[in-house]
Amino acid sequence: MSESLIFVSQKMSRVRWKPTSTSLQKSNVFAAGSYEDTKNSVSLWEITQTNKLKNNPEMEDIDNGQPRKFSSYTVKGDVTGLDYADSNLIVAGTSCGDILLFNSSESLVLQHEWKRLHGRGGCTDVATSLPGIVSVGEDGNINLMRIESKRPLRVIEHGDSCPITSVRYLTSSEIITTNTVGQLRMWDTRSPSDSPTRIMVSSDQLVALRSVDHHATQGHVLATGGADGCVTLFDIRKECAPVNKLQVHDEDVWEVRFHKTSPSHLFTCSQDGSARRLDSTFDLKVMARDGGGTAPEVSEVVSKCGLSINSLDVSGSSLVCCNDAEAIYVIEDAV
Repeated sequence: MSESLIFVSQKMSRVRWKPTSTSLQKSNVFAAGSYEDTKNSVSLWEITQTNKLKNNPEMEDIDNGQPRKFSSYTVKGDVTGLDYADSNLIVAGTSCGDILLFNSSESLVLQHEWKRLHGRGGCTDVATSLPGIVSVGEDGNINLMRIESKRPLRVIEHGDSCPITSVRYLTSSEIITTNTVGQLRMWDTRSPSDSPTRIMVSSDQLVALRSVDHHATQGHVLATGGADGCVTLFDIRKECAPVNKLQVHDEDVWEVRFHKTSPSHLFTCSQDGSARRLDSTFDLKVMARDGGGTAPEVSEVVSKCGLSINSLDVSGSSLVCCNDAEAIYVIEDAV
C-alpha cells in the first residue's frame, strides 16, 4: 500500500468519495467536512494525477497523488453528516440542526437548505437514496425529505427516546438507525406508523452503537461499530440478536464501511487512531452454526496515529480517511 498524507489545518469529521459512473472507475474527487473550528466548512478535494501536473505549470510543485482542495463552503456549526446523493449532489448535516444540499458539478454551490430540523445537539447523520434524503439527530427525530422538496415530507418526532447516532438506507423505502443504548432499528418509510418495524440489540449491556452499514450484495447482512471497540454483525432476515461480535479496536468504532464492489472487505476507523480492514465472506449461517466461525482476518490500513480517525470511505482500491490531527490520508491499494 502507498500512502499520501496532507495536513489541512482543520479537524475533519466526515469524508466521502465522489461516486463514479461504473464500478470499474476509480474516483479521484472526495468531499470532506470539518468540526470544532471557529469556521467550519464542506470542501471538495482532488487527487492530482501525473498527466495533469505535466500539462499545468501552476501545479508543478504538487506531488503526484497529493489531495488538493479546489472548493469550499463555510457552514454554521460542525459538519456532522455527509453523503453524496449522486455524482453532483452532496447532502450535509450540521450540529446546528441544518441540512444542506449542494451542487458540486464544478464547485460547491448551495442549492437548498432545510434549517433547524433538529433541536438540542443538532443533526448526527444523513443518508440519501435518490430522490430521498433522511436526517437523524440527538433529539431522536427522523426527517424524511426529497431532493426537490422545500420542507420535510414527514417528521417522525421522538422516533427514538435517546440520541440517534447513524442512519443508512437499506432499500429505497427502508432505513436503519443506531442509537446510544446499543439498538439497531429498522423503519419502513411507507408505513403510517411512527414505530420501527424491527428492533435488534447488540448486547445485554447498554453500549452505544456509533455507525452502521449493509453488505452490498447480501442486504440482510449489517455491520455496526460500537463504543466498546467491537464490530457487530446482524442477519435481519430472522435474528433479533447479533450473529457475531468481533473485538476489532480498543476504543469507539466511529465508522464501518463495506466495499461496494468487493463486499468481503469491511473497513473500520476508531477513536484509537487506527483504520483496519476485515476480510471475510461474511457467511452468517456458518458464523451462527459454528458459534462465530472462522474469525475474519484483520489488517492494519492506518496504524495508530495518536488521535482519533473519525471517518473513512473506499472507492476501488483507494481509501480516504481523516483524523483529529488535522490530516487527510489517501491510501492506494487498500484492497
